[in-house]
Amino acid sequence: LERKDKRRGGSLDRRGSRLSDPHSTMMQSVRKPHVEILEMDDYNCNFILTNTDASIANALRKSMISEVPTICIDLVEIEENSSCLADEFIAHRLGLIPLISTRAIVDGPCRYKDKNDQEKIFMWHHEADEDHKCEIKFELNVRNTDDAPLEVTTQHLYVSKEHGDPPMSQADCDVDAVQYDPKWPIVIAKLKKNQSLKLTAIAKKGLGKMHSKWSPASGVVFQYEPEVRLNYDKLEEIRKDPKLGLASLQKWVSDCPEGLVRWNSATQQVQVANSVYTGVAFSNECENLAKAQFGPEFFDLVSVQAKCGPDGTPNRFNFFVETNGSLAPMILIRTALYELTRKLDILESALNPNADARFV
Repeated sequence: LERKDKRRGGSLDRRGSRLSDPHSTMMQSVRKPHVEILEMDDYNCNFILTNTDASIANALRKSMISEVPTICIDLVEIEENSSCLADEFIAHRLGLIPLISTRAIVDGPCRYKDKNDQEKIFMWHHEADEDHKCEIKFELNVRNTDDAPLEVTTQHLYVSKEHGDPPMSQADCDVDAVQYDPKWPIVIAKLKKNQSLKLTAIAKKGLGKMHSKWSPASGVVFQYEPEVRLNYDKLEEIRKDPKLGLASLQKWVSDCPEGLVRWNSATQQVQVANSVYTGVAFSNECENLAKAQFGPEFFDLVSVQAKCGPDGTPNRFNFFVETNGSLAPMILIRTALYELTRKLDILESALNPNADARFV
């Protein structure tokens, strides 16, 4: 049904009308997503992603969970274990211990650099020709000689001497167990008197989609930016009702969870809260309270919808990111964005081999 116009280029339909170029149309509609950081600490980040749609927001969420590389213990060689825990149980515990993994980032905007500002590549296991390029070995050798129980923690886990003489090797490798609180390290096992635990643990690079232990994110969720609207006609109807009046409206506002509606004492009016709390905006609690207090026809006394852009689809997403400490929140977000754009670039190159990369 289409034929090429050799004189002017482009495509014509069967009637001779010129068809729009889908590639140029796509370029005209390209959006530029924007990230605004609201709050961030060592393990958490709250930011707003705007000027995009839910598909990109969900792709970013999945990228943070399963596409950012980290380093975790993958193989455990137990030489001696007289504790009450089985070998498999201890190996499983060691695998779930988060390790500082900035060294795993060898590409993108957050490349790892050592204390001498030199880039060191930590390779994938299937790509390396030598073990020291893709593995970090830890050693643990503990024996309890006291009557009191002894807790074996991550503070007993040292980098193997194969990587250099300790304690310098621990700093040089830049791969160590995450310390949430030095006073309370992660417990691996407990030993009674004369019990011992000796093992070698090998850490490798991996992705969350290979196993959840390699996921740097404890939780990544996003919510639509809420837009709260009040039905002023029904609010006025309640106000003029002799059986209800202002007292019933005040009670309804006080019963509603904070962060959605508020009572203005000066104007004696119900108003939208100054700062809407997204955690309760879409819970329907205020709607259900209005239905129970005033009747089913007042269910829409307040309505909450996702804030939409000019095309009528939601375009603002409130992200909450919590890491397990293996990567800083900013490194996690930036690396996830890089991995997402890299995959889009690969897809663009496959669909249009003659086009230059436009995503990275």
